Amino acid sequence: MTLDLAGIAGRLGAMVEEHARQSTGDRFAALEATYANLQDDDLRDRLQTAKTSWLLAKTDADYRATSPAPAIAGDFAIVASDGSFILPDRHSPVRFFLINIGKVILRYGSEPGAELSAEPTLYFQEDELFVPNAVRRVPVDGTILGLKRATDELRVAAEQAVRLRRECPSLALQDGTLILWGLESQQDFVVDWVLPPFLDTMRTLRDANVPVAAFISYPGARELTNTLRVSICDYPAQGRKVDCDHCRSRIVSEGHTPACDVLPDVTDRFLFESVANLQPGERSQVFASTSKILDRYGPDFHVHFFYLQTGVEVARVEIPRWVAADRDLLEFTHAAIYDQCQRGMGYPSALQEAHEIAVIRADERRAVEIMVEESLAEHGIVHRRSAKDGSKRGRFV
Repeated sequence: MTLDLAGIAGRLGAMVEEHARQSTGDRFAALEATYANLQDDDLRDRLQTAKTSWLLAKTDADYRATSPAPAIAGDFAIVASDGSFILPDRHSPVRFFLINIGKVILRYGSEPGAELSAEPTLYFQEDELFVPNAVRRVPVDGTILGLKRATDELRVAAEQAVRLRRECPSLALQDGTLILWGLESQQDFVVDWVLPPFLDTMRTLRDANVPVAAFISYPGARELTNTLRVSICDYPAQGRKVDCDHCRSRIVSEGHTPACDVLPDVTDRFLFESVANLQPGERSQVFASTSKILDRYGPDFHVHFFYLQTGVEVARVEIPRWVAADRDLLEFTHAAIYDQCQRGMGYPSALQEAHEIAVIRADERRAVEIMVEESLAEHGIVHRRSAKDGSKRGRFV
């Protein structure tokens, strides 16, 4: 072991003491009061003209409304998918990448059953390794590959969920988010390559009236707590519109203290767990995300979200607008996910199984390397690794 644990022990202890100190006392009193006194109409008026670089949560309904988990009965199915990949290796004489999608179908009701399978795909053709563009050659890197994997995961789940819809209600369930955050840093031609098939799959699900949802365990988002900051901004009382950038700029120039600084920097998860006190099975109001990425999705596929107390934690569930707008689909999604969490000790059991099937372990990655080396050898090609790569596989001191 090269890490000197004794060297950080003192600082580690101080860190824990500081965390314990911040977790006690009246640190959250302002947050509790702000949430309790929230005025929906006033907040919506503020949000119409507010200028902020923060992501916000919007709804036309009661911000503090909660809903218990509906009962779920009869025949239904959960289709979950998850994925992992092997990145292109610049130390290898052949360039390729591999995506492995784990697929799980769980049926409940009169004929319960389970189907588990994997869908591995190896990509090596020139037109597969680069994003199509007439001017530039942009190789598929980790970020782009993550976006492609998300698209493949959704497609695989949708194919089976739509097929099952003829037999019983079904839910296409994803791990993570429906918002392709990686698109933020990509050029337009990359977005045009990744997004259309993703939205095509969304459209297929919508047309078949099959709900889709993404489950985020231990979420770190702050949209609602950011929105609470807007609700107590003192600019409107001065006849100004909420302008967070302007307000923050005055901290240095004028020694200004923003009114919203009384609120602690906590997540929405903390808010619904410790302030709103969601009970097991309860969900929050459904909110619309304000991510700029969603401007490219179109109105019907705009992502909404709610928070769900699973009985173990408060998780975030993302759904497209057409699911949020359909009460029956929303209630089925809520009930089915909570039921999955009860079966999986707080985390959907279908996603647990999909992950186990999808993950590519170290020995499997090495097995792929050996297969490549052996295939090269059969064609008389010596697999020469870079000196740096070789140094990591053996120590010579």
